[in-house]
Amino acid sequence: MTFIDTHCHLDTYEEHSAESFDSLRERIEFAPEAYIHVACAPNDFEDARIRSESYADVYATYGVHPEYANAYNEAKYLLPDYWSHPRCVGCGEFGLDYHYGKENKTEQCIVFEDQLKQALLTQKALVLHLREAEEDSLAILKNAPLNDTKIHVHCFTSNAPFAEKLLSISDNIFIGFTGIITFKNADNVRMAASVVPLKRMLLETDAPYLAPVPFRGTPAHSGMIPAIAEKLAEIKNVEIEELYDVIRKNTHFVYGI
Repeated sequence: MTFIDTHCHLDTYEEHSAESFDSLRERIEFAPEAYIHVACAPNDFEDARIRSESYADVYATYGVHPEYANAYNEAKYLLPDYWSHPRCVGCGEFGLDYHYGKENKTEQCIVFEDQLKQALLTQKALVLHLREAEEDSLAILKNAPLNDTKIHVHCFTSNAPFAEKLLSISDNIFIGFTGIITFKNADNVRMAASVVPLKRMLLETDAPYLAPVPFRGTPAHSGMIPAIAEKLAEIKNVEIEELYDVIRKNTHFVYGI
């Protein structure tokens, strides 16, 4: 059983759990092969760089989350240096989130389009946050010169039709599933997982958020990936080892690790 947590926030895990990353690493029962730590705002970038340089199994991505769209003008001048760092494996997360950000849709779209344009120049993977913004997300992606860029649509929360539309845009779009897949009221996400081919899936926690059943109510961490994997294997009707093997290859294809 080998896996990589393709999306976690180690700094926020420490804040929410009052436990250091070093302590977590020592006690974790099912340890990932590597952690992809995602920095979402300019104030997080330097911490992510230090973490990725300090641990051989920690890699970083950098971007401006739609929640912090108003910080993009500051961040856009910092991002190229961080994106070019040898321990950076992707650009993001960035995208659209209309769940909490309905009042600034226009600003979010402008930032998404510009950040996407700049990130495509790096030839690194893109980490996209697309929440309750299906129509605008599809329009922006279809209008972009994606070419062979690998894309991780992180923490999928929508439905099967949206998943299928995303996958039809490019063969290099992959969909990440979190602990949401185990939630009682997440039939839409399970239905989406049923139509997403195994060869287009990624495993992630979005730690410390969205701990899977039976860990609900506690800060999520990368050692909870097996609970997510088991539910996906059930949905896809495959042996768990096959699921781990295919998704590990997907991860290498997208992130190069």
